[in-house]
Amino acid sequence: MRTRDIVLAILAAGLAVCCSKEQNAADDVREEAPKIFAEGLTTRTSIGMAEADEDGNVPVLWTPDDQLGVYIGTKLNVLYTNAEKEQNVPETSFETTANVSGDISAVYYPYDSVNSLRSYTALAGNVPAEQAMNGMISGDYKWGEYRGNTEDGGHRFKFHNMFSLVKFDIDARGTALEGEVLESVVLTVNHADGTPAAVTGDFTFNALDGSYTLGSVSNILTTTWDETLDGTLSGFASVFPEIGKGDKLTFSFETANYIATLTVTSQAAFEPEMYYTFPLRLAGFSKLNITEKQTLVTGTFTAATYNIDGLPKKVSVITINGDGPGSDGTKTISSAIAKEGWDIVGFSEDFAYHTELTSAMGDYTFGKHRGSVSSITSNNTDGLCFATRNATCSYLSETIEEYDLDYGGISSGANTCIKKGFRHYPVKIAEGVVIDVYVTHMNTYSSSGSGHINAQHAQLAELATYVSKKAIENCRPAIIMGDTNCRYTRHDFQTYFWSKFDSSLTYNDPWVDYMWNGVYPAYPSDSLVVEDASGTDSSDIICDSQKGEVVDKVIYINNPASDVQISANGYLRDEKFRGLADHWPIVIQFTYRFLTNHTKN
Repeated sequence: MRTRDIVLAILAAGLAVCCSKEQNAADDVREEAPKIFAEGLTTRTSIGMAEADEDGNVPVLWTPDDQLGVYIGTKLNVLYTNAEKEQNVPETSFETTANVSGDISAVYYPYDSVNSLRSYTALAGNVPAEQAMNGMISGDYKWGEYRGNTEDGGHRFKFHNMFSLVKFDIDARGTALEGEVLESVVLTVNHADGTPAAVTGDFTFNALDGSYTLGSVSNILTTTWDETLDGTLSGFASVFPEIGKGDKLTFSFETANYIATLTVTSQAAFEPEMYYTFPLRLAGFSKLNITEKQTLVTGTFTAATYNIDGLPKKVSVITINGDGPGSDGTKTISSAIAKEGWDIVGFSEDFAYHTELTSAMGDYTFGKHRGSVSSITSNNTDGLCFATRNATCSYLSETIEEYDLDYGGISSGANTCIKKGFRHYPVKIAEGVVIDVYVTHMNTYSSSGSGHINAQHAQLAELATYVSKKAIENCRPAIIMGDTNCRYTRHDFQTYFWSKFDSSLTYNDPWVDYMWNGVYPAYPSDSLVVEDASGTDSSDIICDSQKGEVVDKVIYINNPASDVQISANGYLRDEKFRGLADHWPIVIQFTYRFLTNHTKN
C-alpha cells in the first residue's frame, strides 16, 4: 500500500464469470452466454458511499446501469448489463441477451457501442473534457486481468483502473464566493517547462493489458457543479496519469457572480489506479485571485433618421416649399412615427411644423426646437431635432454644434440661410448601456463648381474628428445619422471621413453591409440612385429602393475597448412613408451587447 499525504490507492477486485447449460423453449440445447459476477470490493468508482477499509482500500459499488464490454471467442464486444436494478451493491451479476458461446478473451468497462467492430487490442475511448460532479465518474476506464478459472468452470478477472482520479475538496468559506452556487471548476495543467499536459481527450487501448495510446488531447478539464458553497464540496474526475511532479495546476472556480483562480504545483507524479486529493480551502491561498464576473447582456433598439421636409410653404409672400407636407401632412407623419414606435429618431428640416410633428408623439421626449425659417437670407436655426421613446430610452444631454464652413447662397442651395451643423445626444438604452447619437444636416450638393464639394468634405472631416474624439474619451459606441447630402460615389469619404477616425475604432454603414455585402461603392463613379427618383445625370445607375444610395445615412462606430458594442441587424428605407415627405426614413434595428460586472452585497 502506498502512503502519501494526498494519495490513496484504488484497488481492483475480482469478477467471477460462470457458465451453465439451459434448454430453451424450442428444446434446442445450446450453451448459454456466460454470466459475469462482481464480488467483494470492486473498482467501480461510485466513490463516496462508504469509508475506506483498514488497509486504505476504497470500497466502491456497482450501479444498476453499469455495462461491460466482453469479448467471447471471435464475437466482438458483447454488451453485458448489471442484473441488479434496485440499488448500488458490492456484488452483482452481469448478463447479456446475445446468443454467444465460447471462452472469454477480454473484458473492459465501460461498454461503448463505438467499439462494436473493433478489436480488443485497439478499442476507442475518451476522457471527457467536461465532467459533471453528480456522484458518478466519467472516463472511468478499466481492463480485466484474467486470474484463472472458478471451481464451476467460470473465469475470474481482476479489474484495473487505467487512469488517475482527482478529488476536489472545495471550501470557499471566508471568501466572496461563500454562499454562491458553484457552477464549474476548470483545471488547466502545464508541465514544469510550460508545455501543455495531456489531461483529457481521445485514446485507444488494449483490453488485455490496459496499455493505451493518446490521440487528440487537451490540458483542460472542466467540472460542472450545482451546489452552494457553504461548506466543503467534494467531487471526483478522471484524468490521464500524465501529470508530473512540479507541474503547474491552475484552478478556476466560477459562480454566477465571480471567478476565482489559483495556481498550485503538483507534489506528485500521477500514476494509474491512484487518486489525488486537492484540499482547496480557498481562504488559505494567499495568491487567490477573485474577480467579479462579467455577464453578457443583450438587447435591441431601433434608430431612424428622417428628413421631414418641414420648410414653410411660404416665407412672406414667396413660395419656397409649395409641394411640402405642410401642417396636415406633418400631422400624418407624426401619427405614422407613433405607430412604428422607433426608439430613437433624428429629424432634419424640422422648421415650421414642430408642433404638428410632436402632436401624436406623446410617448417621446424631444430635443430643442430652434424655430422656423422666416427669412430668405439668414435664420438662426439648424432644422434639426431629436426624440427618444420614453418607454425604452432617454437622452442625457444635448450639444449643438455648427459647421465651420458652408457654401451656397439663396440661389445656390440656400445653405447659408440656416446654421447647418450636428447635434450630440448621449442616449441611455438600458442600465449601463449609453450610446452617443449624432444627428446632422450637411451642405447641399451642386454639380457646378467645387465650392459645394469642398464645404461637404470639410463638414465630413469636422464631424468625423469630433465623433472620433468623443468615442475615445467616452469609450462607448456612436451612431451618426441624418441628411448628409453626400454619396459615396461623388464624395471622397476615405480621405475626409473614414481616415479621421482613430485607428482603434471600427465603423459600419448598414446599407453597405446588407445591400452591397460590405463593399463600398467606388469613388468617383456613377451614382446608384433609387428607382423612385429620376436620375440627375444620364450616367446614373437606377437601383431598387433598398440597393440605391440616398443621402440619408446611418453609420455606427464601435470602440473595441468599450463594455458596450452595437451591431446593425439590417437596413430599411421605409416605403410605408412614401408621399409623406420628399425623403423616406432610414430605419435600422440595432443589437447591443453589454459586459457587466456583478457586485456582491
